[in-house]
Amino acid sequence: MKPTLELPITLRPPEMDEVPVNSSVNERLELRKTAKIVEGFKILPKDNSPEHSELAFNFYAEINIDNSRLWNLILELSQQLPNKISLIFNHSDCEPEFGKYFDKNQTLEFLAKYESEIISDTFIDIGMIFHSDSELIEIFVPESKYIKFWGVDQKSFLEAMNKFDLKEIAGIEFVDEYPKVREPLRLFDEDTIDSNELIELLRINFK
Repeated sequence: MKPTLELPITLRPPEMDEVPVNSSVNERLELRKTAKIVEGFKILPKDNSPEHSELAFNFYAEINIDNSRLWNLILELSQQLPNKISLIFNHSDCEPEFGKYFDKNQTLEFLAKYESEIISDTFIDIGMIFHSDSELIEIFVPESKYIKFWGVDQKSFLEAMNKFDLKEIAGIEFVDEYPKVREPLRLFDEDTIDSNELIELLRINFK
């Protein structure tokens, strides 16, 4: 099965002349040609590792969706979050920064102004989280622009997946499991803002 997922314009596999001959990167690029990088999701039950045992989530999921549908899925999954949330954001090579707890709808209204950057800037990771003693719910979009989701209500999560006709896919793979090239969004769209500028705006408004 060839990869069929619609990626952001800023993310692509390397060309053959961009990697060393006879390298492991070359081998991975060959494997990518038949990788199961498709729309869909996988669910992993909470494991028993000490790192996770104290965290109040019930399941973890990873979701591939065509890039043109990513923002709408973020909005749909945000309904799983309560009214007060914390924003998570960082330059993809840096540690995550956490905002103060803030009104969810106002947060989403602010983020909507930067929809293009959120779904297509592959130098930024961004997400939303609610964490209490009894619940951990998190939506996180890493640089490769799929969704990582920690949740407590698997039934509601599956209902959201069904609205987008997303199926649980055995053996599903994700683009960051293979060599990739990231390019700045402003090369493709001059009306967007630079990664560092957006990070600074998020700091000013949410920290």
